[in-house]
Amino acid sequence: MAEKVGVYVCHCGSNIALTVDVEEVARWAGANLQDVAVSRDYKFMCSSLGQQMIEDDIKKENLSRVVVAACSPHLHEKTFRRACRNAGLNPYLFHMCNVREHVSWVTPNKRAGTEKVKALVSAAVGRVKQQQPLEPMSVKVNPATLVVGGGIAGLQATLELADAGHHVYLVEREPSIGGHMAQFDKTFPTLDCSACILTPKMSEVGQHENVTLMTYSELEEVSGSVGNFKVKVRRKARYVNEEKCNGCGRCIEGCPTQYRPYPYPESAAGDGQSYGLPVEPELDPEVKAVIDWSLEVQRPEESALISILQDINRDVGYLPEAALRYVSRKTNVPLLAVYHVATFYKAFSLTPRGKHRIRVCLGTACHVRGAPLLLEALKSRLGIEPGQTTPDGKFTLETVNCLGTCAMGPVVVADEDYHTLRPGEVHRMINRLDPKEPAEA
Repeated sequence: MAEKVGVYVCHCGSNIALTVDVEEVARWAGANLQDVAVSRDYKFMCSSLGQQMIEDDIKKENLSRVVVAACSPHLHEKTFRRACRNAGLNPYLFHMCNVREHVSWVTPNKRAGTEKVKALVSAAVGRVKQQQPLEPMSVKVNPATLVVGGGIAGLQATLELADAGHHVYLVEREPSIGGHMAQFDKTFPTLDCSACILTPKMSEVGQHENVTLMTYSELEEVSGSVGNFKVKVRRKARYVNEEKCNGCGRCIEGCPTQYRPYPYPESAAGDGQSYGLPVEPELDPEVKAVIDWSLEVQRPEESALISILQDINRDVGYLPEAALRYVSRKTNVPLLAVYHVATFYKAFSLTPRGKHRIRVCLGTACHVRGAPLLLEALKSRLGIEPGQTTPDGKFTLETVNCLGTCAMGPVVVADEDYHTLRPGEVHRMINRLDPKEPAEA
């Protein structure tokens, strides 16, 4: 038995009709497409009169399929399905063809737009004849939620779901959550401290009763359907029992692999013989004064660790090894944990930075606007690579993933000032930062 298809083309005011001959499309569909029993156009198909037109035709013409060529299905697919159901037609025997976003809004030529709509309507009629009637059914849904990625977006989504009473599994492939935001110094546009915003959320996620945190893990397989997914997560080996670990750092004593971030000198044991034991670097009195002041202001406890390290990094310019050891003893925080914080946040540096810090944004917006050429010009002018400091200690060159100022790109931050530069303007910026620097010929 042949299908009887109804085709309805919407003017959408002038949104579609301005660049598509809607009446011509409706006439063409009725005259040329097989099994089309009714073909009409109307100013606003989504209006109550437009819906009533569809319902009446289904009943009078005994239509078995319906096609509406109008705007996005995101807006009115449910509207027209409801109209079909009201007329006694299974709503899943309806198909909506998007000719507003896909044609009229992107095709200024009316003739070309009209022909494109004809092709889309023809394809929609061919498709709707293959559709099968469906019936809604109830299924048991697992209310647990999986969030992949522990960046700021993943953390916020996790907290909102967990606070709503749903159990959340947060999977992060890195050893710690925080993502790129944890590497930023400040956030745009308020220039607030990124750690001050991020750290409370990281802590809350780690302690929330409705959150199962799976760091250093990767999602390997997803199967099932909506509400009943099954996932396979691979947890990478940490070589410690996480349930028993309290962060004391004693496991380092028995570890066969030793990591030394600084080149230690050999020390004598008092008898003139060298035993290859590391000597703890001597703490500079001025650095000690900075730490003691910060400890007095911040209170020596683990929750104040980031603030203490910020004070040292700001006043000294970097985090000396002796300073980290001193902070560890004074706060009773294991040295391993102190190093974890010091190396995790990009705002901290374990090596001395130059008097002037220059950061080049390599985010997508800046990259496409010439940031790589700008970076090459800075490397050539300063004679260093990103992450290095000039031999005279005046300039440190760094790259960042994003500075949140995409509209200005390409962006360079020199000390605390934001600049939009071309490669040829690099010399002028360097000379402005350090007037004694001779300009290159």
